[in-house]
Amino acid sequence: MIDFKKAKFVLSSASLEGCPKDGKKEIVLLGRSNVGKSTLVNALLGQGLAYSSKTAGKTKTLNYFLVDGSFYLVDAPGYGYTAYGTGLDKMFASMMEDYFKSGRASGALLLLDSRRKLSDDDRAMLSLLQEDGVPFAIVFTKSDRAKQSEKALALKQLGETGAREVIFSPPKQGPTALRALVASFLKEQE
Repeated sequence: MIDFKKAKFVLSSASLEGCPKDGKKEIVLLGRSNVGKSTLVNALLGQGLAYSSKTAGKTKTLNYFLVDGSFYLVDAPGYGYTAYGTGLDKMFASMMEDYFKSGRASGALLLLDSRRKLSDDDRAMLSLLQEDGVPFAIVFTKSDRAKQSEKALALKQLGETGAREVIFSPPKQGPTALRALVASFLKEQE
Protein backbone atom coordinates (compact mmCIF):
# COMPACT_ATOMS: atom_id res chain seq x y z
CA MET A 1 0.00 0.00 0.00
CA ILE A 2 1.26 3.45 -0.86
CA ASP A 3 0.98 5.85 2.03
CA PHE A 4 4.09 8.03 1.52
CA LYS A 5 5.23 7.33 5.08
CA LYS A 6 8.60 5.77 4.27
CA ALA A 7 10.89 7.54 1.84
CA LYS A 8 14.61 7.71 1.33
CA PHE A 9 17.04 9.22 -1.11
CA VAL A 10 18.63 6.46 -3.19
CA LEU A 11 20.89 7.99 -5.84
CA SER A 12 21.58 10.71 -8.40
CA SER A 13 22.43 9.97 -12.00
CA ALA A 14 23.23 12.06 -15.06
CA SER A 15 22.49 9.16 -17.43
CA LEU A 16 20.29 6.07 -17.74
CA GLU A 17 23.27 3.81 -17.06
CA GLY A 18 23.40 5.03 -13.47
CA CYS A 19 19.65 4.77 -12.78
CA PRO A 20 18.17 1.98 -10.64
CA LYS A 21 17.80 -1.33 -12.45
CA ASP A 22 15.29 -3.00 -10.11
CA GLY A 23 12.27 -2.41 -12.38
CA LYS A 24 10.29 -0.35 -9.86
CA LYS A 25 7.88 2.18 -11.33
CA GLU A 26 8.90 5.81 -11.59
CA ILE A 27 6.98 9.07 -11.34
CA VAL A 28 9.04 11.99 -12.63
CA LEU A 29 8.68 15.66 -11.69
CA LEU A 30 9.46 18.08 -14.51
CA GLY A 31 9.47 21.83 -14.97
CA ARG A 32 11.49 24.97 -15.47
CA SER A 33 14.38 25.74 -13.19
CA ASN A 34 13.15 27.16 -9.89
CA VAL A 35 9.49 26.18 -10.41
CA GLY A 36 9.40 24.23 -7.13
CA LYS A 37 10.10 20.59 -8.06
CA SER A 38 12.28 19.86 -5.03
CA THR A 39 9.84 21.68 -2.76
CA LEU A 40 7.01 19.54 -4.12
CA VAL A 41 9.05 16.34 -3.63
CA ASN A 42 9.51 17.33 0.02
CA ALA A 43 5.79 18.10 0.40
CA LEU A 44 4.78 14.76 -1.14
CA LEU A 45 7.23 12.84 1.03
CA GLY A 46 6.47 14.82 4.18
CA GLN A 47 10.16 15.39 4.84
CA GLY A 48 13.06 17.46 3.58
CA LEU A 49 14.93 14.89 1.50
CA ALA A 50 15.27 16.95 -1.70
CA TYR A 51 17.60 19.94 -1.68
CA SER A 52 15.60 23.06 -2.43
CA SER A 53 17.52 26.15 -3.50
CA LYS A 54 16.50 29.70 -4.30
CA THR A 55 19.13 29.65 -7.07
CA ALA A 56 17.84 28.30 -10.38
CA GLY A 57 19.59 25.38 -12.01
CA LYS A 58 21.04 23.64 -8.94
CA THR A 59 19.61 20.20 -9.74
CA LYS A 60 21.70 18.71 -12.57
CA THR A 61 20.89 14.98 -12.28
CA LEU A 62 17.93 12.65 -11.96
CA ASN A 63 17.46 12.27 -8.19
CA TYR A 64 15.73 9.07 -7.08
CA PHE A 65 13.65 8.81 -3.90
CA LEU A 66 12.29 5.37 -2.99
CA VAL A 67 8.77 5.66 -1.59
CA ASP A 68 7.27 2.93 0.60
CA GLY A 69 9.72 0.47 -0.97
CA SER A 70 7.47 0.27 -4.02
CA PHE A 71 8.22 3.10 -6.48
CA TYR A 72 10.56 5.99 -7.19
CA LEU A 73 9.75 9.66 -7.19
CA VAL A 74 12.28 11.19 -9.59
CA ASP A 75 13.29 14.84 -9.28
CA ALA A 76 14.54 15.90 -12.73
CA PRO A 77 16.74 18.91 -13.49
CA GLY A 78 14.91 22.06 -14.47
CA TYR A 79 14.88 23.23 -18.03
CA GLY A 80 15.12 26.71 -19.46
CA TYR A 81 17.32 29.08 -17.50
CA THR A 82 20.69 27.82 -16.38
CA ALA A 83 23.64 29.79 -15.13
CA TYR A 84 25.89 27.03 -16.42
CA GLY A 85 25.45 27.67 -20.14
CA THR A 86 23.97 25.93 -23.15
CA GLY A 87 26.15 22.82 -22.76
CA LEU A 88 24.10 21.86 -19.74
CA ASP A 89 20.86 22.57 -21.63
CA LYS A 90 21.93 20.13 -24.37
CA MET A 91 22.93 17.53 -21.77
CA PHE A 92 19.52 17.91 -20.10
CA ALA A 93 17.64 17.55 -23.40
CA SER A 94 19.57 14.42 -24.33
CA MET A 95 19.17 12.88 -20.85
CA MET A 96 15.41 13.49 -20.78
CA GLU A 97 14.83 12.24 -24.34
CA ASP A 98 16.69 9.02 -23.45
CA TYR A 99 14.75 8.76 -20.20
CA PHE A 100 11.32 9.01 -21.85
CA LYS A 101 12.17 6.73 -24.76
CA SER A 102 13.35 4.08 -22.27
CA GLY A 103 9.77 3.68 -20.97
CA ARG A 104 10.88 4.13 -17.34
CA ALA A 105 8.24 6.74 -16.48
CA SER A 106 4.88 5.44 -15.25
CA GLY A 107 3.72 9.03 -15.07
CA ALA A 108 4.90 12.61 -14.92
CA LEU A 109 3.96 15.71 -13.03
CA LEU A 110 4.74 18.78 -15.12
CA LEU A 111 5.09 21.74 -12.81
CA LEU A 112 4.29 25.17 -14.18
CA ASP A 113 4.47 28.48 -12.33
CA SER A 114 0.87 29.73 -12.24
CA ARG A 115 2.12 33.33 -12.55
CA ARG A 116 4.03 32.79 -15.79
CA LYS A 117 3.05 32.27 -19.42
CA LEU A 118 3.90 28.95 -21.05
CA SER A 119 7.40 29.15 -22.48
CA ASP A 120 8.70 27.45 -25.61
CA ASP A 121 10.50 25.03 -23.28
CA ASP A 122 7.19 24.22 -21.51
CA ARG A 123 5.56 23.55 -24.87
CA ALA A 124 8.50 21.36 -25.95
CA MET A 125 8.20 19.29 -22.74
CA LEU A 126 4.43 18.89 -23.28
CA SER A 127 5.12 17.67 -26.83
CA LEU A 128 7.78 15.23 -25.64
CA LEU A 129 5.43 13.74 -23.05
CA GLN A 130 2.65 13.38 -25.62
CA GLU A 131 4.93 11.90 -28.32
CA ASP A 132 6.32 9.32 -25.90
CA GLY A 133 2.89 8.46 -24.50
CA VAL A 134 3.77 9.28 -20.89
CA PRO A 135 0.65 9.86 -18.77
CA PHE A 136 0.99 13.28 -17.16
CA ALA A 137 -0.77 15.93 -15.16
CA ILE A 138 -0.11 19.63 -14.89
CA VAL A 139 0.63 20.99 -11.43
CA PHE A 140 0.54 24.76 -11.12
CA THR A 141 2.91 25.86 -8.39
CA LYS A 142 3.09 29.14 -6.51
CA SER A 143 -0.66 29.55 -6.92
CA ASP A 144 -0.84 30.99 -3.42
CA ARG A 145 1.05 34.00 -4.85
CA ALA A 146 -0.92 34.22 -8.12
CA LYS A 147 -3.77 36.59 -8.85
CA GLN A 148 -7.06 35.10 -10.04
CA SER A 149 -6.44 36.62 -13.48
CA GLU A 150 -3.05 34.87 -13.68
CA LYS A 151 -4.62 31.53 -12.76
CA ALA A 152 -7.34 32.00 -15.39
CA LEU A 153 -4.76 32.86 -18.04
CA ALA A 154 -2.67 29.82 -17.08
CA LEU A 155 -5.66 27.52 -17.56
CA LYS A 156 -6.59 29.19 -20.84
CA GLN A 157 -3.06 28.74 -22.24
CA LEU A 158 -3.11 25.02 -21.64
CA GLY A 159 -5.96 24.40 -24.04
CA GLU A 160 -5.86 20.81 -25.24
CA THR A 161 -2.62 19.51 -23.78
CA GLY A 162 -3.61 15.92 -23.15
CA ALA A 163 -2.99 16.36 -19.44
CA ARG A 164 -5.14 14.15 -17.31
CA GLU A 165 -5.60 16.74 -14.61
CA VAL A 166 -4.66 20.27 -13.77
CA ILE A 167 -4.03 20.95 -10.11
CA PHE A 168 -3.22 24.22 -8.37
CA SER A 169 -0.96 23.27 -5.52
CA PRO A 170 0.75 25.56 -3.09
CA PRO A 171 2.70 23.32 -0.66
CA LYS A 172 0.87 24.85 2.33
CA GLN A 173 -2.43 23.27 1.23
CA GLY A 174 -1.03 19.77 1.56
CA PRO A 175 -0.27 17.09 -0.99
CA THR A 176 -3.38 14.88 -0.65
CA ALA A 177 -4.68 15.35 -4.21
CA LEU A 178 -1.20 14.91 -5.67
CA ARG A 179 -0.58 11.73 -3.68
CA ALA A 180 -3.86 10.33 -5.01
CA LEU A 181 -2.84 11.28 -8.54
CA VAL A 182 0.55 9.57 -8.18
CA ALA A 183 -1.20 6.46 -6.83
CA SER A 184 -3.54 6.46 -9.86
CA PHE A 185 -0.59 6.61 -12.29
CA LEU A 186 0.99 3.64 -10.52
CA LYS A 187 -2.24 1.63 -10.44
CA GLU A 188 -2.78 2.11 -14.20
CA GLN A 189 0.63 0.64 -14.91
CA GLU A 190 -0.12 -2.64 -13.06
